[in-house]
Amino acid sequence: MEALLHMPKKLKIPMNLLEWIDQHMFGTKEPCFKHKNKVIKITKDMVDKIFDFPGGTEPFVFSSDDPQVKAEVTELRNKYIDHRNKMPINKIEEVMLSDETEDGFIRSFTFYFLSSILCPASYCFGNTKFLYSLRDVSAIPSLDFGQLALDFTREESERHFEMIMNRPSVEEMNKSSYIGGCLPIWGVSSIMSCPIFFVFPLYFY
Repeated sequence: MEALLHMPKKLKIPMNLLEWIDQHMFGTKEPCFKHKNKVIKITKDMVDKIFDFPGGTEPFVFSSDDPQVKAEVTELRNKYIDHRNKMPINKIEEVMLSDETEDGFIRSFTFYFLSSILCPASYCFGNTKFLYSLRDVSAIPSLDFGQLALDFTREESERHFEMIMNRPSVEEMNKSSYIGGCLPIWGVSSIMSCPIFFVFPLYFY
């Protein structure tokens, strides 16, 4: 986790590599990388190991019907919104760096990490749904970050592949597509000559 603090602000990954990896990912419940006669299953344990997550098992909660919980989430969201009523990453960073309480800093740091690295959104904004699980800071170490990353990456990969397949012609399908922060791709370990093609979510500009 400490290494994430030293990640460069801009990561440039070859577009053809990203698309090639995306086209070789299969499976909805158990994602795996397939190429010729090689099959590598992508598991939660792999995600936990790469990120050095503590291996929490408590699933993230993204909504609630409890009025008190909704009010708490709204109160938290109000801390991060700007004049446009949005939660840009730089605003989350600003709140994180200015918060003098330990709980407040931990919550903002986790929110920043989720929104910019683990599960980034298209336009570099925070996602309100994460705040439901960040209300109780003491429960954060028990959260299942590995499964969250795995599910989010699989969904975004499927969405990207579907977008390509819905293009009107073969020529259009073969064109390079823009992959922004909304699509965390499966990894970069292949670039480093690693035998495992797992790629953890990254922040692309």
